[in-house]
Amino acid sequence: MKHVKRIVGFVLALVMVLALSVGAFAAGNNTIKVTGAQAGETYRIYKMLDLSVNDDQTAFSYTVNSAWSNFFTALGEGAKYFAIDKQGYVTWKGDADDAASKEAFAKAAAKFAADNSVGEAAQAIKPENDGDITFTGLDSGYYLITSTNGTLAMVDTTPTKPDAEVQEKNPDSTIDKEVQEDSNNNWGSENSAQIGDTVHFRSTITIKKGAKNYVMHDKMDEGLTFTQGSVTIVKLTAGKDYTVESVSDGCTFEVHFKQSYLDTITEDTEIVVAYDAVLNEKAKVETPAENKAQLTWGDSSSTVWDSTETNTYAFSVLKFAASDADKSPLPDAEFQLKDAGGNVIKLVKITETEYRVANGDEDGAVESFFTVKSGKITIKGVDLDEYTLYEKTAPAGFNQLAEEVKVMVRADNLLTVEVANSTGTELPSTGGMGTTVFYILGSVLVLGAAVVLVTRKRMKEHN
Repeated sequence: MKHVKRIVGFVLALVMVLALSVGAFAAGNNTIKVTGAQAGETYRIYKMLDLSVNDDQTAFSYTVNSAWSNFFTALGEGAKYFAIDKQGYVTWKGDADDAASKEAFAKAAAKFAADNSVGEAAQAIKPENDGDITFTGLDSGYYLITSTNGTLAMVDTTPTKPDAEVQEKNPDSTIDKEVQEDSNNNWGSENSAQIGDTVHFRSTITIKKGAKNYVMHDKMDEGLTFTQGSVTIVKLTAGKDYTVESVSDGCTFEVHFKQSYLDTITEDTEIVVAYDAVLNEKAKVETPAENKAQLTWGDSSSTVWDSTETNTYAFSVLKFAASDADKSPLPDAEFQLKDAGGNVIKLVKITETEYRVANGDEDGAVESFFTVKSGKITIKGVDLDEYTLYEKTAPAGFNQLAEEVKVMVRADNLLTVEVANSTGTELPSTGGMGTTVFYILGSVLVLGAAVVLVTRKRMKEHN
């Protein structure tokens, strides 16, 4: 299996600090830095809780920002994690004080901000390059940071921590593309096939928690025809968890994962997307048919393309007279090509000396080919497998082959199968030595009869 390609992604650290000591504080002078931000992604910051500080800055408290009232009160998701007393002061619930609860709270808050258009974000930054970004001019308070590639964080700025910092350290999402190499369920980066064969592919994707806008893109060479309706994902339901879409951006198809499914991801999740294609009549012997896949998410995050190659091969047939030391091509022999199971393979004639395997019931397909005087016959589009040649009709004056000829296709495409034909023994014919024998024998019989008659006559006269 190819090594897994990495791409830049992250999960912003979850931080919640409720400072109780005195520190330097100035409204509007706080900052929050995000280190290792991803180029092309948009980072937004929302003030969820306001911070109130006494004159000598020895005590402070949090209250709900008005834009977030519906989130923290009544039936809002925030009420599961924060408690609000009669004076409106906010505290984190002790029974929800764990990493999983904090992540769930941050995800719910991000969804609320997106679904309810919670005013304008205090700031929005879209870096052109990978690196650090900083939100500046912030009042002290409790903030939510979101990004378009799905990760999020909660941070607060307090009189004791006016300059907060979060860092991206999450492992990258990945995609690994494979093709089935044979019927034994072996998978790898390349395989071989005969034109018309169905080729099985799979792409293994790792999805991270906080995922957003995940799309798998697939591109097939012209030598491969995607089998519509063949996409399957174990444990996921088409239409409910994902959709398969045809596109016009150069991809053959795309798999779009629905956000409702992505929101259920709580840990790194590996899924396998399986699908099929047919090696078609445009497949080339000279270059393999490529199929590649890529995973994208967020606004501009992506993996590199991962690819597989499907090869098809060729061999040649040279028919000649057994008595010809030069092995000059012998025309008018009719052959059929059969697979290992004895099935006749249909062919399409390209030129006088070139045929290729037909793609199913293709127009113009024939069940046999004829040798020609101009050169050996080349057959393209076969698998790296064993075949047989059956001589259906021998050239005039030559004996038909009694047995089929085995062909073991080679990966270098240089195999030439030499097939020699012999003629029969010439038999006697009218006007040849055969009639002369009868003439001579007849003459001998006539002469013998004359001698007997003369001898008998002399014996009679003597007596």
